[in-house]
Amino acid sequence: MLRAPLWSVLLLLWPTFALAESKDRPPVDCKRSGPKRAVPFSAEALPGRPLSERYAEYVGTCGQEDVVALTQQLVRFKTVSREQPPAKSPGTAALGRFLKKWAQAHGFAFRAVGTQDVFELSWGEGAPHLGFVVHADVAPAAPRAWRHEPFDPQVMDGKLYGRGVSDGKGPLATALVALAMAQEMGLKPWKGRVLLIIGNGRTSDWKGMEQYVRTQPLPPHVISLDAEYPVVVAQSGFAVLNLEASLRPREGERAGRLVAVDASAGEALTEVPASASLELVPAAGTSSEQGLALVQKALEAVRRERPTLDAEVKLRRVPGVALGSRIVLSARGRAAPSATPERGHNALWDLAAIAGQLPLSENGLTEVLRTTVRRLDGDHSGERLGIAGQDTLMGPLVVAPTLLQVKDGKVSLSLHMHRPRSEEGTDDFHTALDHAVALITQETDGWVKEGPGRSVGEPHVAKPAGALVTKLLEVYKLQRGRGEGVKPVSFRGETYARLFPGGVDFGPRLPGEPHRGQSPDEFISLEHLALNTRMLAAALQALVFSPNAP
Repeated sequence: MLRAPLWSVLLLLWPTFALAESKDRPPVDCKRSGPKRAVPFSAEALPGRPLSERYAEYVGTCGQEDVVALTQQLVRFKTVSREQPPAKSPGTAALGRFLKKWAQAHGFAFRAVGTQDVFELSWGEGAPHLGFVVHADVAPAAPRAWRHEPFDPQVMDGKLYGRGVSDGKGPLATALVALAMAQEMGLKPWKGRVLLIIGNGRTSDWKGMEQYVRTQPLPPHVISLDAEYPVVVAQSGFAVLNLEASLRPREGERAGRLVAVDASAGEALTEVPASASLELVPAAGTSSEQGLALVQKALEAVRRERPTLDAEVKLRRVPGVALGSRIVLSARGRAAPSATPERGHNALWDLAAIAGQLPLSENGLTEVLRTTVRRLDGDHSGERLGIAGQDTLMGPLVVAPTLLQVKDGKVSLSLHMHRPRSEEGTDDFHTALDHAVALITQETDGWVKEGPGRSVGEPHVAKPAGALVTKLLEVYKLQRGRGEGVKPVSFRGETYARLFPGGVDFGPRLPGEPHRGQSPDEFISLEHLALNTRMLAAALQALVFSPNAP
């Protein structure tokens, strides 16, 4: 339980109830900055009120205005690590200069670790005690997909729009504001230092943060701000299995009326395909019009089974090639993170189902599509592959076919998996994958085999009943006015928390809220930003400013 700071946490729920308490109290002006703005919350202005309570009221009164303005400043730095690595990114360099200046102005130490891979703000003395971990890089944002410029953040109808406002820059701003307001109130860490650890390669290459964890002194308590509330104590292990086949037919293989010559599905390993396409050419004795009719018939047959099917077929002329026509079949689904494929609709499933109704010649692409129908279509849990697993805390194994490509005469299909912990361990999971591949190879008569690049990551699990989790759950319950049923949760995604022993995630998303960090028109409500700031302020009180801190 929270002892000393309990009332201060409760006050965060009603941050303005004491504003009229004293006739002699100076007026509150949240537009001011620095210690002068904190004067109305001083011991002289609010006699008899403990410092922790006055800090709570200060954050509740002025925190939203600060965090919205700072988030807007941070969003304007274009820090897209998938387009430019941190070491070569002008946006990341400019952000580093801004943060250094900001830290110096607010009384914090600042340093860059590596070549702009990690920035670190530090407060206090001694060994690190508590670390907040965030990321400052953001997902790509195509302006044509946005109603507003993604790197020019705008407030509209109580929401802040811009790339990173909910994923990356917003959480960074809430941490900075909570720390700055504590400093302005004269609060100090009871023991050790508080670190704000900022990774710049979260959406691309984790090497910078991995190097930081290997080489720097780490705090015993680490809180990542990159998942959801109430407290994420476990993350699935990532796994990748690649299937491969030769595109060319073997001599003497059965010929069909259509030949599959090219296909594609998916844009990223970690995302359910929103679209998929298959290119076919008529075999000898079949005209383009006849081939087109065969595909249209198959499409309609599948549509009767799947009324929501969104697919079309058309002829595409190939210039300069005699009788050069290709039949192009396209299917559309709905993208979703591979961690939550049930929120999307896999376009590859529909494409493969239609292909399964066609008289195709035997080749590697045909067999990969048939394997998709047999072993993957409609199954998120790996049951039909024989690799399903379940954990009470972490839930079921999740499997999603995410990338289909034809290149250099080879067909490849990548499966992205999120695996829970298990008593059997990693070796047994590898064995299960071996059996799945052997089954597929056997039923495709040797066409489909495993390609290079298998990867099996370990799940991350913190202590659900440890002091850090207990304190954060109490903070969440008080802030949200909820008690019963609030417990630690698991997360199928991957955050920096997994790199730190005992690391957990605390927000920023509320339970059941969709992840908007990679979507067009990313937004967060101003109320939610303010809530996140109060959450972090309350966490600081419980973990840093209290003599009962763990």
